[in-house]
Order: sequence, then structure tokens, then C-alpha cells
Amino acid sequence: MAVYTPQLHASMTLTPASVRAAVLEQTERTRQSSKADIERFITESELRIISLDSQINALTELRDLQRACVLALRYIISPIRTLPVELVAEIFDLAIEDKTHIHDAHRISQVCADWRQVAHKTPRLWIRPLRVNLCKKENVSDGLKTWLARSAPMPIMIRMSFLPGLRDISAGILEEVLRVAPRLGSLQISTILAAPSSLVRQLGQCRLASLEELDLGRIDDEIDSTPLSFTTVPRLRKLRIINCPIAYQILVPWAQLTDLTVSASPDVTYGILSQCANLLKAVVITSRWAPLPVVNQTILFFSQLHTLSLDFLASSEHIASFFDYLSTPLLQDLCLNSNPVHWPQAHFTAFQLRTPNITRLEFGYSASMTSDDLVAAVRHASSLTHLILTSCDNVFDDTFICTLHYQDGVTPLVPRLHNLVVSSEMADFTEDVLAGMIASRWWTDTELDSEVTPPAVARWTHVEFDIEGYEWGPQFGDILKDIPSDILSY
Repeated sequence: MAVYTPQLHASMTLTPASVRAAVLEQTERTRQSSKADIERFITESELRIISLDSQINALTELRDLQRACVLALRYIISPIRTLPVELVAEIFDLAIEDKTHIHDAHRISQVCADWRQVAHKTPRLWIRPLRVNLCKKENVSDGLKTWLARSAPMPIMIRMSFLPGLRDISAGILEEVLRVAPRLGSLQISTILAAPSSLVRQLGQCRLASLEELDLGRIDDEIDSTPLSFTTVPRLRKLRIINCPIAYQILVPWAQLTDLTVSASPDVTYGILSQCANLLKAVVITSRWAPLPVVNQTILFFSQLHTLSLDFLASSEHIASFFDYLSTPLLQDLCLNSNPVHWPQAHFTAFQLRTPNITRLEFGYSASMTSDDLVAAVRHASSLTHLILTSCDNVFDDTFICTLHYQDGVTPLVPRLHNLVVSSEMADFTEDVLAGMIASRWWTDTELDSEVTPPAVARWTHVEFDIEGYEWGPQFGDILKDIPSDILSY
């Protein structure tokens, strides 16, 4: 009896319908066949299936080989293949995002052998800020060592952290950090708990030849009275010491600093500032500022300081003494967050007279400051361009607003002011008065072009009001409808 070959395509997918059709077909075929004949048919079909599978596998391998050839040929003529290695590295650098730089760098280096070679030989791909958990239990020191090696010889930025409740430092991880100490350009100790001063001392003993920024965070006030020393830091310019009870024990080349953030007691802060004559920017945070003894009445003179932020975290009637001892002739940006019992207007005015170039004033969280105090402050800031008021609920009223209202023929107050931001928990003003003041300092481009004589005040570039729970009336918007929403926000 002849062997019957079923007419089914090798790649055909079996479905209930196709199976039923096959059953009907084979039933008709074997109607006159014995059981032995049917078993022989089964064996023959199974052998043919094996043969077809072998042919299919061979064809699949041949197809995949041709696909690989096509991909290889396309890669050879691809634009990136013809680019100089330096340009490819630049593209890689632009493709790496700061927030996902670890994942991105690894992903790029795993695309192909050529990309991996370029990536591994491009140190700048591996120098973005790296957070290192010194208390990490997993053995990651080998991976850290490899990563740091790829960044050589460029300076690197490391942020060391501790997990809350864990104080056991991984010796292997710390060893890798200390190994690259000469290449540290920025070092930050970021902890919820205070870092042990023994660790800080160990870091200070390293040769930190490339270090430009140092953030010591919080440090334990341990029994060891040995000073913390960071003296071999020839490039150090930026230092941050926050909530450090042993700040007075830290030896740093203060005179070379240009950027300082310090949070300590008033006497320690004063002592530190007195050694930092070359500061360009300073942030001072202290819980109080008690009057200094007469013997210490030395003026703090900063000939280059242009940005100063003062945060007095608790109420104090003595912040005036700080302004009395401060001279900053080139200061441009001043931020003051404090809540003194009485606003020291006379002392602050005297300070302003020694500081004639302030362009940006920011006052925050002062309940004692009044609108008269604010008027005095802006009156003695003739170069003012930016004014920011945050939670100073007693200053932004009609009295102050009227002083900013511009009228032709009247000498304006703060003629250069073009940026105003007010955030408050209450509204103590009349909308019409405020709208009139804002409108008095605004002109459309067409109106400006038609002016024979330019206005004596600057046109607004940004005005923002954030009054908690306040609902603005429709007339306010009608008066100011010509001011674009990207300039006026309320």
C-alpha cells in the first residue's frame, strides 16, 4: 500500500479546526487499513517530521547567520562607525543622564565590544557624583574599585553616606575611597546620624591634592580632643559645616576659602568668619547671636563677598550686633531669615550704607519687621533689582505698595526693581492699590517704542504672589490683563 503524505505545511499551527480536518482526512484514508497499517503510517510520518525538523533547523541557522551578516555590514557602514573616537565619546557623555548615570554608563558599555572599549577608555563618563554607602553589608568593594579605576586620572566627586542605626563601616569600601583620595575633587559626608570624628580624622590625614569642595555634615563631639585637620588641601575653596559641635577643633586653611556654609554657636562662627577674608559667598546659620564682648569688637571685613545668607533660627534681639561688626562693600545678594523681637532698623540701615551695591534682597520669617522697616530697607538699596518676601506677614501692605507706585515726574523708589516675589499666609493689602502699583511699572513693547523718553523705572520681568488661601477678585485680573502670564503669576 502506498504511503500517504498529509498536505500540511511544516510551519502550520495546529488549531481545533485543523485537527478535526486531519481526523476526517485520515479516517477516510485508513477506512480499508488494518491496525498494523495505521501504526506503519504513524512511524513513517514521525520519521518525516524528524527529517523536516532537521531541514528547518538548518535553514533557521542559515537565516540567522545571514541576519548577523546584514547587521555586521550595516554596522560597518553606520555613521557612528565612521566618526572619530573622540566624537563617539562625546556622544556617550551627552547620552548619560546625571540621575541615572550608573545605569546609563553600564548600558552603553554593553552594546558591543567597540563601544565598551571606547567607554572604558573615556574617564569623564565615570566621574559624575557617586554615592558610596560605607555601611553597606554587600560585598561591593570590587565593583567600586573597578568603577573608580575607569575615572582615572580625573578628579571625582564622592558622597559618603550611612544608614540610620548602622555605624559599622565596611573596611573594603572605605579602603577604596581612601585609595582615590588624591583625586577627590568634591567630598560630602551625608548622614542622618552624626559621622564619627575618627572617620573625619582619617580622611583629613589623606593627601587631598584635588579637593575643591568639602561638606563635613554633622560630626560627633567625641572625647578625643585632637583637632580635625584638613591642611593638605591646596585647592579647597568651598566648605560646609552644619550642626558641628566641634567646629572650633577643625583646622582648615580658612584664608583660601571662597564659599563657606557654617552652622555653629555665635562665638565659634565669629571666630571662623574672622579668618575667611577672601569669601565670595557665605551662609551663616546660628540659633542666636548674643552681643560679643567689647574686647572682640573687630569689624569683619570682606572685600570680595557678593552673596550672603543669614539664618537666625530662634528669636533673638541681638542680631543687630552682627550687622554692627560686618562690612561687605561689594555685597550684591543678601538673604536674611530671622525673627528678632525688635527689627534692628537703625543697625541694618547703617550696614546698608556700608553696602551700597545690593541688587537682591530676600527677607523671610520675620514677624517683627513692619512695612516701615521694609520701606527703609529698599530706600537704602538704590540698585535693587530683586525683592523676595517669604512669610513676612506685616510688611506687604498698602503703605509699602504705594512706595513702589511709579508716577511720571516723581523720583521713583528702587528704579531698577524688575523682579518681585511675595509668599505669605495672609493678605494685608487692597487689590486695587496692588494692581495699580504693578500696572504703573508695566508697558507693552508697543507702548515702550512710542515713548519719547524711556520710563525712569525698569519694566517687570517677573512678579509672583503666593498668598495662602487667598481668592483674587476679577477686577485685579482685568487691570493687569496686558501682562503676560509668564511674567505675572498669582
